[in-house]
Amino acid sequence: ADNEQQLADNEQQLAEKDRRLDEKDLQLIEKDMLISSERQSVQDLQRALTSRDRELAQLQETLDEVLRSTGAHTEKSSARVQPQARKLLSFRLEGRLESIEAQQHSAFMDKVRRYNRQLDSSRRGAVSRLFTEKAEFGEWESFECLPKDTDYCCYATVHGEELFLASRSRSQGCFIRSTTDVTHWRTIQPPPHVHYPYGLLSHNNQLYVFCTLKASHDPDRHLHVFQYTGDQDALSHNTTQSSSTPPWRQLPNARCPVQQWVPAIFGDGNRLVLAGGWDGSNSLPLVTEYCLDTNQWVESTRYPDLPSPLQQAHPVKVKGDVHLVGGLVIVDGKFSSCPTSITTCEIKPDHEGKSRTWRTDILPSLPLTMPGACNLFGSVAVAGGEKDGKCASDVFVSDLKSGEWLRLPSFKTACAQPSLVVFKHHLLAFGGFNSNAQWSDFSQKLEI
Repeated sequence: ADNEQQLADNEQQLAEKDRRLDEKDLQLIEKDMLISSERQSVQDLQRALTSRDRELAQLQETLDEVLRSTGAHTEKSSARVQPQARKLLSFRLEGRLESIEAQQHSAFMDKVRRYNRQLDSSRRGAVSRLFTEKAEFGEWESFECLPKDTDYCCYATVHGEELFLASRSRSQGCFIRSTTDVTHWRTIQPPPHVHYPYGLLSHNNQLYVFCTLKASHDPDRHLHVFQYTGDQDALSHNTTQSSSTPPWRQLPNARCPVQQWVPAIFGDGNRLVLAGGWDGSNSLPLVTEYCLDTNQWVESTRYPDLPSPLQQAHPVKVKGDVHLVGGLVIVDGKFSSCPTSITTCEIKPDHEGKSRTWRTDILPSLPLTMPGACNLFGSVAVAGGEKDGKCASDVFVSDLKSGEWLRLPSFKTACAQPSLVVFKHHLLAFGGFNSNAQWSDFSQKLEI
């Protein structure tokens, strides 16, 4: 009788807890409704920001006309006034974007927390009216866009209104594709003599591909950098590229002076940064930079070398911080380990400007090894990887407030080292490998 009374009391407490959670969720839904009107403005602003340079050029022309009409136009005044006006407009746009991104991040994390409470409630067997009426997320869907014999190393990035994808297949060699809707893909000619792609980067309104060349053009196969020269306004849904000339320009002195394969690649101002990598035998802690102003490879003056060797990590930039997620370590040509800590570059102001220090204690340890990763509404998302020696389908997103990893719906197909990217309200995963094959054509998407 005492046990039955205790069970009844526990059930009553759980029911009361679920009732309070339902009330809190209703409040959160009301909050979502209040900011729903902002979501359209977010899309409009993001489209506007992609053409910010065009707007700034128009502003410069307007200032020139005003100064000419008042008779006050001189080269000196133009040089002084125009940069100030451009800087003011840039600050206003960036401030507005940061405000909207903060609202978007808050709404998304509220949605993720509700989803995790749904999972907890489901595990307890509790029945909640709110939980049974509304599912916060759907399921991952598979779709076709990669050749059947695609290498597991895929690289995806969003550039303007398009998603670009680079990889290699046994039948086609290196290939690059792009899409505006994830349904219709067009094939873009890769740079000439390319052997293997090692990264795609959209930075400062430019698209770059990092790749090695065939042995006939570079026997040592160091990395080379090419800039995309295709016309963004002329993009279409054609399945092939009409021009016979590859739309790529090799940057001057673009051959990396050291052998640094599979690095983490990201942009910082006028620099293209390579962090970590592999020299053919050992993983590297090396950080190198390509300066776009001088067109020279330089020793990194902004970022110190990594605290330990690392290759194939996924760089994720969140509010100026750079997080190197996942990856692996190879010593003397043999697999060594997979780190569970995230290497984060902490940026602090000092008397010389800004100091950068790599740390491994800012974000919580990874729940997976060798996952894919990306920025998901201002949080770090990780997906796939390995767990207990097997390929995993788990997907997590970091909650910076609580320092926890919260769950998202699991992959449809378990895989490690996928390329993750957010595009058109979907979280997309490309490539990766499973326990059965090195080559994969995995493509999965989740509406968010």
